[in-house]
Amino acid sequence: MKKLIPLIAGAMLALLIFAGCGGGTELTISIGNGSVPDDGVSVKLVYGDTWKNGEKVFDLNYGHESEAVLADEYYVSFSDEDPLFADTITLHTFYTIKKADLEGRTVSGGNFSGKAVEVMVGDLASVLPAGEGTCTAEIVLHSSDTDFSNITTFASHTITFEWDGEDVKIIN
Repeated sequence: MKKLIPLIAGAMLALLIFAGCGGGTELTISIGNGSVPDDGVSVKLVYGDTWKNGEKVFDLNYGHESEAVLADEYYVSFSDEDPLFADTITLHTFYTIKKADLEGRTVSGGNFSGKAVEVMVGDLASVLPAGEGTCTAEIVLHSSDTDFSNITTFASHTITFEWDGEDVKIIN
């Protein structure tokens, strides 16, 4: 019994430390034609629940599947509106991936071959919609070849957040 108490205490401490680390939310966004096997281009974003100006917002990784036909550039952007339903959209690009950088990085079964990069945003108010209370924005993956009338050439994900002064508190 005396050996069990330190073991339980150690396990509880490890659990508290792990829970306190807050690994963040992980989101993978992919574009490609679902009827063509292995033709996707994907980005994986890992982010915490609070964003601050000039600090890391995302750990971003990217790659392509074996049959992907690559565009010259890919962009990860914020948009005030869902590009699937909007007639016109404004995109605020926060990361650009050149074809040459993408060529050597693959993704298969959710595993990315490259190392994630840190993405910082200097002025969150310049890329996210303003508002009081709950706000939404779209994180959009698109390319230099994107035709926003063709859903296979872009993908988006809605985030919900609130402004806390100059900081952003992620809700979902």
